[in-house]
Amino acid sequence: MSMDDYFYNGEVMKCYELAKIVTNEAEKARAQKYIALLQEYELDHYPKPAATIEAQPIERADETYPEFDPVTAIRAIKDEAVFAKRIQQLEEVAKTGTPYDKAQSFFTQGQLFLFAHHYNESVHCFKQAVNEQPTKAVYWGITGQTMHRFGWMPFDALGYLEQAIDLDPTNPRWKWNRALVLIQLAKDLQLAPFMANAALALEEALASCGEHQQSLRAAIQNTIDNMDSYVFS
Repeated sequence: MSMDDYFYNGEVMKCYELAKIVTNEAEKARAQKYIALLQEYELDHYPKPAATIEAQPIERADETYPEFDPVTAIRAIKDEAVFAKRIQQLEEVAKTGTPYDKAQSFFTQGQLFLFAHHYNESVHCFKQAVNEQPTKAVYWGITGQTMHRFGWMPFDALGYLEQAIDLDPTNPRWKWNRALVLIQLAKDLQLAPFMANAALALEEALASCGEHQQSLRAAIQNTIDNMDSYVFS
């Protein structure tokens, strides 16, 4: 694939890495434009997943993952003192635990901030979870999803979603979220290739849904049904 192919498909990391190694004189000017656009999104500082392949969790029927369970348990606590102690324990694990435990602690804290509508703090914690355990797609994916939903730049969200898809290429949620960002770019920039690739991503996401994922399937289908409302000038 070319730089343009990667870019319009939302694979910003692949576009950026390819642009950095371009030697063809005819393509250098375009490569420099991609580098200038994408380098501000800290792609060079992404943690690198280990070469070992990790089994990725499957999204459940209620659109949650096992990694969501700790925050559910914490939010069910009614006693203020018990709740405060649990939060203190959570913060301590983030400082002293194993990388796996630190990652889960940061991810749980990020969800708590998300429920409290503290979106900057939420994304910060999700990114810390990624740093501690970059082999887990759900950490990358939820980071990108949260960025897109709460006002981060599209290329920020796409970078994280790309890593989630690379780690877990059959997960429909990350493909759906990529499509939503591509639709936003198509609307904002009036560039049809973004919309064309969004349509492909949505079809792939729909085909990837399991039988138990009826609510996610319905959400993806709703996006497909409403794509005609996006009109280019």
